[in-house]
Amino acid sequence: MNTLGVTFKLILITFSLFWHSSNYANGQKIKKGPELEYFGSLTYKEIGEVRNFTRNFVANLGSGTLTLVNGDIGKIAAPCADFGNAQKELWFDLDVRCTITMDDGSNIYIFYGGKMIMDNKAMQLMDEGKPWKPKSDIDYWINAPLIRTSSEKYNYMNYIQLIGKGVIADLSTGYVTYDLYKVLHTK
Repeated sequence: MNTLGVTFKLILITFSLFWHSSNYANGQKIKKGPELEYFGSLTYKEIGEVRNFTRNFVANLGSGTLTLVNGDIGKIAAPCADFGNAQKELWFDLDVRCTITMDDGSNIYIFYGGKMIMDNKAMQLMDEGKPWKPKSDIDYWINAPLIRTSSEKYNYMNYIQLIGKGVIADLSTGYVTYDLYKVLHTK
């Protein structure tokens, strides 16, 4: 019985060592990604009609607002457009470039790339004039905005990375909204 107990303990110790070594191979530990902080929302209205394109398209983004979490508001100003690219059916690469005039008169320039991947139900909803939303008609809708400005008040925006998460797209009325999140970098 004593030999059986010693053998069992050796097997248990060996298994435990292999398990720990595979979990922490090469000294790696489980890494946590960056945290996000709500920054505000970006809404486009009066999106120009995009039809009969084969791959590349330009959609004029006529009006809209940037609403910051602190209450500051900016309005979309010309030029503002999405220079998109249809990768394949129901999958778009976004390339948006816009000027925004903030409520204090200063201008900021926002530009971003992103992905919008719809499911098969999206075309049916578009034909019915109904909006698209993540998890029901859009499988993936994310962008990565950067902002440039010479405004002293908004200078901090030159040094941050944003992530935009699509909230709703209603192409029948030309309306799109994103929630924006600031990427927090910790050392």
